[in-house]
Amino acid sequence: MTAVNGFELVETIYEKRGRVAYITLNREQAGHAFNYQMCQEMLHIWEDVKDDPEVWVAIVSATGEKFFCTGVDVKEARERRLGDAWLPIARLMEEVHKPIICAVNGMCCGGGLHWVCDSDIIIGTENAQFFDSHVNVGMISGWEPVGLSRRIPLNYVLRMVIEGKSYRINADEAYRIGLITEIVPAAKLMERAEEIAANVLANSPLAVRYSKKAIMRGLDMGLRDGLDLAGHMLNQIWDTEDAAEGKQAFAERRQPVWKGR
Repeated sequence: MTAVNGFELVETIYEKRGRVAYITLNREQAGHAFNYQMCQEMLHIWEDVKDDPEVWVAIVSATGEKFFCTGVDVKEARERRLGDAWLPIARLMEEVHKPIICAVNGMCCGGGLHWVCDSDIIIGTENAQFFDSHVNVGMISGWEPVGLSRRIPLNYVLRMVIEGKSYRINADEAYRIGLITEIVPAAKLMERAEEIAANVLANSPLAVRYSKKAIMRGLDMGLRDGLDLAGHMLNQIWDTEDAAEGKQAFAERRQPVWKGR
């Protein structure tokens, strides 16, 4: 897809196949660092993912095998505040309750850590590595470690932030601490991401989305309020067609046919 909602795509490849949206970073010559153009493209892409009822799951990846995303394009950041341009994208991704799979194919650092923070299932290749280079270029590391601290132990987050690019987490360590859930050979990365997407699509899309919403919103609450929220989410889907289909398919010992309503 060369355009989305009339907006031309230059730095990103966006495709929809079946019920899967593929978002591929395409600035390999710049380490897939995001410039202002990519930020504008991402706003349009994620609006489309959120609003298209035919999209049930998204996969984020990048071209090549060396870089996944190296964060803000520092050269362009000297002239404009790219952090401000990216923040609405992170907020928008938080509103996409459809599951997001992130396939990390190499270096992921600085602002590129947003993808890890804002996705749901993260897998990586053997050469995946993660580090936070904000302090190395005189920038505060703020948004990314807030998200990371909800995924991995705080001492790793603090060390990443304070040591900067001197402290790097390789694929094995990332898997050990839960930053990624699987290490995949580079040649099999997208195949595996699609297998995971197929597993997700076998489930009720409404149940998946409301479960994700309950988990993510519950993180901002105490235990009792979180449990109350989960009960509210359950009531939201109790009388849906998919809930009835799930019970009927179970009773008939067949695969359910989900409609997303």
